Amino acid sequence: MYIIFFAFAYIWIMLIVTASSWISSAMVFIFGGTLLAVIYYLLDTPGRKHRRMKAEEQENQA
Repeated sequence: MYIIFFAFAYIWIMLIVTASSWISSAMVFIFGGTLLAVIYYLLDTPGRKHRRMKAEEQENQA
């Protein structure tokens, strides 16, 4: 599941390295990093749900 995240991170890094100026590199870094954070958040949704259910289950047992 996280292979999508790593593939996008690789593309993001390559876009930063090959940018023509430092200003465009900074813009790619900012906007690409934001997009990367959103992708990670969406990919981790099942994990968060599982952790929440497990915590509630432990809470109910106590």
